[in-house]
Amino acid sequence: MKNKISKIQKQVDRKFNLFAFNFLVKAIKPFSRFFRRVFEASQIRQVFGVLVVSSFLSVSVLPSSYCTIQTKIDTNLTSVVVSDFEILETEQSVRLPVDSFMVTQGFSFFHPGLDLAAIKGSPVYPIMDGKVIAASLGRFGYGNHVLIDHGSGIKSLYAHLAKIEVQEGEKVTQQSIIGLIGSTGRSTGPHLHLQIFQDGHWENPRAFFEGYFGKKLASTR
Repeated sequence: MKNKISKIQKQVDRKFNLFAFNFLVKAIKPFSRFFRRVFEASQIRQVFGVLVVSSFLSVSVLPSSYCTIQTKIDTNLTSVVVSDFEILETEQSVRLPVDSFMVTQGFSFFHPGLDLAAIKGSPVYPIMDGKVIAASLGRFGYGNHVLIDHGSGIKSLYAHLAKIEVQEGEKVTQQSIIGLIGSTGRSTGPHLHLQIFQDGHWENPRAFFEGYFGKKLASTR
């Protein structure tokens, strides 16, 4: 009984598929005749050919042409921008505190600074731009000294000055004279005692300058 039902179902499916196929053929036939007549016309073939060629050109040529045009625009714009702005020379952000000196004592645990012997009365400059946070007169220790805050956790101390030329709270640049070389406080001769404080501890000034200038720090006289 089961086999008989299965056989009848297959016959029904075969007849339905044949009916659907014949129906599609009859439905499509008018459309195929219409499009065949359309494409048989020479003008339509030419238009279709032009459309195919145009599509090919737009896909293959236009992207590269667009890139070329865009590159030219970017290049010209860059040239205009460069020509409209002056090339600025960058200034050094660090300098030596005295123009002429002799290194007489280096950095150590008991001497957290650098001694630069110089002619008495010669000018002392800040190693970087900053703000004076202390300008003190003294007879002992550092003697007359100036403390400058440069920001970013960096401070510098200039000791044993003969004269202080700045006041507390004053903003200074690398060209500002903050004092004159002297021998005040605990000192055996005219020199500048320089200390650099960075991120909570004293730095070796010699290493600080050598790291910035990229060469060994040597006496200039």
